[in-house]
Amino acid sequence: MAISSNVDSIAPRVSIYPADKAFVGPRPSVLIFPGGGFRELTEHEGEGYARWLSSIGCHAFVLEYRLLPHRFPAPLEDARAGLEYVRHGDHGLSVDVNRVGVAGSSAGGQLAGLLMAGQVLSIETKIDDPPRPDFAILAYPLADLDLIPVGAVEALLGDLMPLKDELSPVKHLDERTCPAFVWATAQDPPGFPNALAWAESLVRIGVPVELHIYPHGSHGLGLADGVEYGAHGRAHLPHTATWTTACEAWLKAEGFLTTP
Repeated sequence: MAISSNVDSIAPRVSIYPADKAFVGPRPSVLIFPGGGFRELTEHEGEGYARWLSSIGCHAFVLEYRLLPHRFPAPLEDARAGLEYVRHGDHGLSVDVNRVGVAGSSAGGQLAGLLMAGQVLSIETKIDDPPRPDFAILAYPLADLDLIPVGAVEALLGDLMPLKDELSPVKHLDERTCPAFVWATAQDPPGFPNALAWAESLVRIGVPVELHIYPHGSHGLGLADGVEYGAHGRAHLPHTATWTTACEAWLKAEGFLTTP
């Protein structure tokens, strides 16, 4: 499969937020996968993240990946094509192709994780060396479908339930997996154990990871800054909202984000 053949077709489903004009030269870039349980794409985890990333000097790209009733591999195909579009597409931005990351929340974190793992599903035709990101920002991300209620997994996968392990990113990580910043809250039943699973798995294979568990907040907080996008983003938890400051510091410490 030639991923590049899908680059142009994915462009209409990508919203682009260039880095603030104060930042010059080739910039680090982030492909964003909003959450929403593969049933919707929540704007506070899409446009909200993009505006924040743009303000700190990253080009941000929000991908409108395919949702149910489309099932895997459709969203994963979109994610790969989106990553190639950021690196090599005709979007007109100056991208540092060695500093292209992904950001994913909840279900979007699962997609980001599958890219990190370079996962190819058994139901796909042979794909050699799928594209991988250089870094990842994971917000209450799905790590292992065994940590999600069975009913929710069945609703997502349908007759693809035999692929449950293949679609659990932490079961397929290797030495090529990129560094990650991971966060969740202690009051988030799916987010907390999955964030721990991400951290434990990355540490086990020797990949750098920074993990933050905040005491307050439910699932799907996004920036937690109280800025509303439609029905989402209303939660304003000042301490939890400091995750973006911590993440910016991590990006700089790991060399993914530089000053203008």
